[in-house]
Amino acid sequence: MSEVKAFRLDAVDKVTGRAKYGADYYDPHMLYAKVCWAPAPHCRINKIDISEAKAIPGVYGIVTRKDITGPNLTGVFTVFDRPVLVGEGEECKFVQDAIALVAADTEEIAMEAVRKIHVDYTELHGVHTAEQALAEHCEPCVERSVQRGDMAKGWAQAAVTVEEDYYIPLGEHSYIEPEGGYACIDESGVIKVYCGTQDQTMNQRSICRALDYPFSKVHYHVPYVGGGFGGKHLLTVQPYLVLLCAVLQRSVHLTWTREESIAFSCKKQGTFGRIKLGLDKDGKICALEGHIDGAGGAYLANSGDNCNGVIAGMAGPYLAPNVNLTGSMYYTTSPEQGAFRSVGAMDGCTVFETLLTEAADKLGMDQLEVRKRNFLRTKEEVEHCSEPCFIRMNSPRWPIDELMDMCLKEAGKLPSPKPGKHYGRGYSAAKAAYATRNTDWHSGSPVQMHMFMDGSITVHTGFEELGQGVTGVATRICAQAMDTDEDKITVLRSDTHVTPPAGALGFSQATVSVGNSIIRAANLMKETLCKKAQTYLETDEELTFKGYAFYDKNGKCVLDWEEFGKYIFAQVDYLSVVARDRGDKETAIEYGVTPIACVCDVEVDDETGEVKILQIIHAHDSGKVIHEPSARGQVLGATVMSQGCYLMEEFKMRDGYPETPSLAQYLIPTAMDIPEKNTALFLEGNGADDCPFGAKGLGEHPMYTTGAAISGAIYDAIKKPMLHLPVTPEKILKAMNKF
Repeated sequence: MSEVKAFRLDAVDKVTGRAKYGADYYDPHMLYAKVCWAPAPHCRINKIDISEAKAIPGVYGIVTRKDITGPNLTGVFTVFDRPVLVGEGEECKFVQDAIALVAADTEEIAMEAVRKIHVDYTELHGVHTAEQALAEHCEPCVERSVQRGDMAKGWAQAAVTVEEDYYIPLGEHSYIEPEGGYACIDESGVIKVYCGTQDQTMNQRSICRALDYPFSKVHYHVPYVGGGFGGKHLLTVQPYLVLLCAVLQRSVHLTWTREESIAFSCKKQGTFGRIKLGLDKDGKICALEGHIDGAGGAYLANSGDNCNGVIAGMAGPYLAPNVNLTGSMYYTTSPEQGAFRSVGAMDGCTVFETLLTEAADKLGMDQLEVRKRNFLRTKEEVEHCSEPCFIRMNSPRWPIDELMDMCLKEAGKLPSPKPGKHYGRGYSAAKAAYATRNTDWHSGSPVQMHMFMDGSITVHTGFEELGQGVTGVATRICAQAMDTDEDKITVLRSDTHVTPPAGALGFSQATVSVGNSIIRAANLMKETLCKKAQTYLETDEELTFKGYAFYDKNGKCVLDWEEFGKYIFAQVDYLSVVARDRGDKETAIEYGVTPIACVCDVEVDDETGEVKILQIIHAHDSGKVIHEPSARGQVLGATVMSQGCYLMEEFKMRDGYPETPSLAQYLIPTAMDIPEKNTALFLEGNGADDCPFGAKGLGEHPMYTTGAAISGAIYDAIKKPMLHLPVTPEKILKAMNKF
C-alpha cells in the first residue's frame, strides 16, 4: 500500500468550486419556484385566490393542496403529521406551513406572484410558548422520565443541596448552505431530485407516502451538503420540488433565502426547569431531581428524542443512585424540533455540571476532586439497561481519569491575576453515545462493493457527505480492509437508485456503521474472488487473496491479477457484493458509549462582563482515529458550535413569529470568538471490539462538554451559577451586582 493521504478527499473540490451542492444544479429551461407561507401562526384557511398571481406574465403554474392526491402528510420516523400544503378548510399551525407553490421564469417573477396570492383566513387561538401551554393547562405532546433508587433516602443522606432554575432557548443550526435543490423529469416519468439532506432514505419514503408516488418514480440524489448538524433530517424544499415537477412536468429550482432558511427550518430544542442536586458529606452524589418543560413545535418531529436527550444528559458519566427526572414538551406555534448535534445531551450536561460545581463549592471541596469521586469506572457501572435502549461500552476499560489528566497536562496553569480580570477553570466529562447498529429508525446500514477488472473498487453507501469526512473515512477503511492503495477506491454516496439505503446520518454513527459494513463487504469480496479463482484454476484447494494475487496454503502465488482480470473480462463477470452490520434481533435500540473530558479556562472582565475563552482542551477515547484531519475537525468545530450555544445564540419568537431571521440578528461565533487555544487530544488503543479497527463515533461528543466546562469556569471566576442562556455580558454584570 502507498502512504495514505493526510488531507481531506473533498478539499480540492471545495476550494476550487468544483463541488456541487443542491442549488448548483440547473438547466436552461428550468422554472424557479417560491413558497407562499401561512398568513398567521394559527389560522383556518377559508379561500385561496391565485387568479391575480397566475395572470402575471412569466408565471408558469401555481400548485395548491388541490393538486395533491395522496395523504399530504410528512413526518419523521413513524409519525406523519405535517402537511405538504395546507388547503382550503384546513388549519395552519405555524407560520412555516406552506399554502401554495409558484413556478415562474425567474425568481423575481415567482416572488411577485407569491405577493399576489390572496388568502382569506380566520385567525385562531395560538399557544405560542411552553409557558403559555402550562398556564392554559395544555396536555403535553411528549412526556419522558428517568427514575431509579429511593429519593427520600437520597435526600436524607445529603449534606448539601443546590437547586437552580435554568433556561435554554431555541437554537438555529446555522449551516452555511441554505436549503435548496433542483428536480427534473426524464422520459420514463422518473423525477430526479438533487437536494441536500441527512437522510435520503427517510426523505424519499416521507415524500412518496405523502404524495402517493411510487418509490421507483422518485430518484433522490444527494450531492455535497453544506453542513447539517441535525437540521437537515427533516424535509424542507424536497417535497415542493417533487410536487412541482410532477404537476407541471417541468424541471424546477427552489432555494430558500438565508432569511427563509433561518425562519422556517427546524430548531434545536429549548427547555427550562428547576433541578435539585444533593451531595453527601464525602462529596458523593446522593440525589438528583427535577422537571423540565419545553416547546415541542407545531408538529411532533424530533421532540421525543430531544426531551430524552436533555434528561439523559443530566446523569452524565457519574454514579447517581437516586434519580427522578421528568420532562414534558407541548405543541406550540414555534418551529418544528429537529435533531441538533448531541440531541439534547449538551443542555442536560451543562445544567448538571454547573450544579455539581456549585455543590462542590458549597461543600468546601475542590470541583475536580468531587468529579473524580463520582466518576463511573467499571463496565458494570457504565452499562445498564434503560428501556428501550441498550448501552454497550465495548472496550476493555473506561479511562475517564486518564482523559481528564491528559486535559490538565495540556492546559497547564491558569494565568496570574490581573487588575479588573477574574480567571476561572471549569471541568466537564460525559458518557458520550454513538449509534452502533440498531436504532429506532433503522437496523444497520449496508454497503455495496464493486471491483473492476483493473482491481479498482467502488464503495456504494447511502450516507451523505456533510463536511464531516465520511468519504475519507470510507476510503481509508476500504483500502486497509482490501490491502490496496486509497487511489484505487472511489466512494459513491447517497443516491436512492444507485446506493443501498442507509439510516439517518447522525448520532455519530457513520464511521461505525459504514466502517463495519465495508469490512464485512471486503471479507465477502475476498471470498468471492477466491471462489472464482478456484473455478479458473480448476481446483478445490483453499486460496488466499492479498496484494492483488492469489496464494495457496503454502504461501505460493498461484495466480496474478492480470491473468485473473482477463478471465473475468472473458466471462463477462460481475464482481459485486453487498454487506451490512446488524445488531441482535432482541435489541431494539443499541448504542455504544465512550468517555470524553474537557478543561476550559476563561477570563471575565470586571467592568464589561465580557467572557474571553482562553483555552478549551478536549480528550476523547476514540479507540482508533481513522482519518485524523476529519476527526480533529469534528472536535474543534463542535467546540466552537457549543460555545456559541452557551454564550450568544438565541432564536427568538414573539406571538408565533420569528424575531431573529437573519445572521445579523441571530449571532454565532466568528473567528474573533474562537478560543486562543482550541485543542483536541485523542486516546487510542482502547478500541471497541465491534467497531471498525476499534474506532468509535465522535462527531457530536464535544457538544456535551464544552458549554458545561465554560459554565464551570465562569462559576470558578465569579462564584455564580449562570444557567439562563445565552450568558451575555449583561447577565454576567447583573450576577456580579454591577447594576
